[in-house]
Amino acid sequence: MGRSLCATPPGRILLGCLAALAAFAPFDLHAGGSGLNTAIVVNQASSNSCELANYYCQQRHVPPQNVLYINWTGGNTLWTSNDLQITLVTPLLNMLAARQLTNQIDFVVLSMDIPFQTSDGSAINGTTSALFYGLRLGNAVDPFGSTNSYAASEGVFSQDSPPAGAPGYSFLTTMITGDSLAQAEQLVNQGVASDGTFPQQPVILAKSSDTARNVRYTYFDNAIFNVNILGISSILRTNTDSVWWPGGCMGYETGLADFAVPQGIFTPGAIADSLTSYGGIIFGSNSQTNELAFIDAGAAGSYGTVSEPQDDTQKFPNPQVYFYQARGFNLAESYYQSINAPYLGLIVGEPLAAPFAQPGYGQWGTNVANAALNGTTNLIVNFGAHDRNRPLQQVDLFVDGIYYTTLTNVSPGNGDLLSLNLNGYPITYTVPGNATLSSVATNLAASINAAAAATQISAAAYGDRIQLKSTATNPEAAPFYVPVSAIEAGSGATYEVNYLSGSFPPQMTPGSPNRSGAYTMNVGIPSALPYVILASTNLSEWQPIFTNGVPGMLNFTDWDSTNYPARFYQMSWPELQPPQVSAPEILAGAFQMQVTGVSGEAWAVQVSTDLANWISIFTNQAGGTMNFVDTNAAYLPCEFYRAYLVTPPAPALSVSSNANLTLVRVSNASLPYTVGVSTNAGQWTPLATNFSIGKIQATASSVAGNGGSPSTFLSASQPQFMASQAFGMQSYMVISNFVTNAWIQFTFTKTNGEVVTIAITNQSPESSVALTSQFYNAINASPALQGGDGVEAADFDPIPGLSSFNLYARSPGLGPAQLQVQPRSGGKQFYMFAPQGTLTENLSNLEPRNHLYVTAGASRLALTFPLATTNLADGYHELTAVAYEGSDVRTETQTTVPVEVQNTSLSATLDLLDVTNSVVPVDSSFQVKVTANTNNVSLITLYSTGGAFAAVTNESTATFQVAGTNLWAGQHPFYAIVQSASGLQYRTQTQWITITP
Repeated sequence: MGRSLCATPPGRILLGCLAALAAFAPFDLHAGGSGLNTAIVVNQASSNSCELANYYCQQRHVPPQNVLYINWTGGNTLWTSNDLQITLVTPLLNMLAARQLTNQIDFVVLSMDIPFQTSDGSAINGTTSALFYGLRLGNAVDPFGSTNSYAASEGVFSQDSPPAGAPGYSFLTTMITGDSLAQAEQLVNQGVASDGTFPQQPVILAKSSDTARNVRYTYFDNAIFNVNILGISSILRTNTDSVWWPGGCMGYETGLADFAVPQGIFTPGAIADSLTSYGGIIFGSNSQTNELAFIDAGAAGSYGTVSEPQDDTQKFPNPQVYFYQARGFNLAESYYQSINAPYLGLIVGEPLAAPFAQPGYGQWGTNVANAALNGTTNLIVNFGAHDRNRPLQQVDLFVDGIYYTTLTNVSPGNGDLLSLNLNGYPITYTVPGNATLSSVATNLAASINAAAAATQISAAAYGDRIQLKSTATNPEAAPFYVPVSAIEAGSGATYEVNYLSGSFPPQMTPGSPNRSGAYTMNVGIPSALPYVILASTNLSEWQPIFTNGVPGMLNFTDWDSTNYPARFYQMSWPELQPPQVSAPEILAGAFQMQVTGVSGEAWAVQVSTDLANWISIFTNQAGGTMNFVDTNAAYLPCEFYRAYLVTPPAPALSVSSNANLTLVRVSNASLPYTVGVSTNAGQWTPLATNFSIGKIQATASSVAGNGGSPSTFLSASQPQFMASQAFGMQSYMVISNFVTNAWIQFTFTKTNGEVVTIAITNQSPESSVALTSQFYNAINASPALQGGDGVEAADFDPIPGLSSFNLYARSPGLGPAQLQVQPRSGGKQFYMFAPQGTLTENLSNLEPRNHLYVTAGASRLALTFPLATTNLADGYHELTAVAYEGSDVRTETQTTVPVEVQNTSLSATLDLLDVTNSVVPVDSSFQVKVTANTNNVSLITLYSTGGAFAAVTNESTATFQVAGTNLWAGQHPFYAIVQSASGLQYRTQTQWITITP
């Protein structure tokens, strides 16, 4: 299959000769990249490779100059590092430089029938990873090691996050392939169809029974926690060997060597893989299921290793891949951020798939489309952000698919003041000059950590995100601060804190509609009375729709609100009543009565023999109704009983002051409360009301340093830190072989003080596996440990001489993990590595957590800019304005218009000969005729997919013969650049041909 090519002429033709394939639309969505930033490598020796590349260009609007043809006839499994360099890397770098794409291309797609393994001596790398950060040896003599510095960065790959040690180039590379061309095209479809769809199907993290391959389960909780805080997608964990989920799923992560994946299980954009040795051996002999099983079942991306990785989790995707995807990063960005050492790996996938990207909108001025331009003319383009948390930071102009100039770049504002309140504690940060999103996040995290002694909150920065954790041993007792300025405090101020009464009006704060459009609001409940939310459509007829009797903040969603054009809400609640006693009787010598109270309102029973002196004999902290029995009543001649509401202990209050600010600190509160200030100890002014008991609140805001509008923003994912749903755990290991009279004993002290001891002793020689198994089963069989405050043994790994297991708290969160374990063991040549203490080996996943995000830009960008058309070839062009989200996700919003430039008298036409309805079969040929309006022509160059196709010199008319097998099936653009002897240029209008199989 031959091609007639010529070198690209110098001068203005490099910009003027390139055509964009973007569709004419108000906006087009791309997350962290688009077809403009993608190069496609095509094996010209394979018709499937050519057809697939053509299909991908059409679906992703990849400009024709972004296509590189190579010629490789050596098979699709393995090539050497020298083959890679000569056949692919050097031509790719030369192509990017010649076509002015070097700083534009972040993504490289290998279009099937290209080797997936690259050998460097005895070392085997995945071809996609070799293009990502070079070939790595993966041993002690490797000069760059195998660590991927882009992993977990959450940074902008093209700006500040290319991997360390990359050999002068780095691309987020994936291969698009399949067991057939149809399967490969399905992969493309699954990626393209996913953009911005926000699928509701869950991601499934499966801990298989294969203990050698299920080792990623220790990372599950971190990813689940982060996704839950983000609140956009969902992840479920399960114990199963079956790769399946009812209703389909958005992703699947498992660890199995051999498995089946049912067709149609995955929604568009899904990412799925298995931790096994040879999942990346996609063609050729392989006794294990390879990653194409996920692709064929509908996944948009998968990963596998092409050489033995051992059970090293760093060589496989971390479950955080699904958090990055939920943030809006595309598939390639998400995968490469999730793998610490990808050198053995092969990524098969559609790199731009972005199911959770949220675009803005953009539109050119009304008179720009198809306008005739000359000289220097002012053009107008407008962009709007999706929402206030996704401002637009930068707008670039591309001409015919080539970067031309940056129209605006709104940096973090010098002097902008970011304010953060963590449970009321104020932290401020002033943005310095020349700041970046990551530098602001890093420095703000340092400010948060500097106040950790007061707030009991730590911070860590990941790109533009700050992860917050509560380090309080008891989050319920975390301190709350009320900042008081010197003016508010006044002279001689004193402070008090009081619990809210049941008659205190609930706080109702409207929220934003959820993704289904349902109305949401936050309700502050002051006590445990049954507070009822009423709804009405006419303000006269009210219906109860929800009842809540738990004090504190309630996040309420009225799912029925979408059925009404308008709905109104109010609250009602009963008067607070003391507990009532009834039905007294003597039963078997014991006094019994029923006490009726409000659930959540603690009450107590007192007894007296003279109605004057009362003694408290019982307290019900849970409140509600119960039958009270006094077995001591038979020993007294006469007794009287009464019940009363128990006032919980008052919160602790302390005050600290400096010259400008007073901080009132409240801790150990058990009910909602108000903080007041007085200068005469008689008249009290309320300062703050706190409904969020046991919750850590986070609020953020921004103020411009110059008094105008800020360009730097800080937002919190959640108004309150989220409690962990992870179960506290601790791992234990037994090292021994056959032993006699060995024993194991664990003493458990539960959080309520109850002590439980489990012990096992062997009576005859047996393996440590058998002894450990007996002990493991004894723990799970103990009734005293099976309640919500108990423990469960799991993950038993019966390796001879080195068996292990984990202990888990039976309830989630930090509190239940405080159960104490004191292990002991004995016996000749019998060793147990068993730390004593709490079940907090996974402490970082147990602590309450929240996220902060730093962004920059503006909600609207209205741009008027001059375009010097004399720098462009005369003729037809496409202008594409690209606006980037002002976060590290950098979701793109594009808007494209055609224009015509005419500064000289030069012109030309392009005609398709022997073509009917712009369609030709692949086994035919046709002619393209280019005619200039002058004889003074030095060069006519024809362009199509892959760049310059053919050229003729010193002719005013040229007829080019094109064989369908030069380009293969797909849609192809044809346009020409005519250059006069005096250096003038003209770009013809683009004509499209569909070549059919």
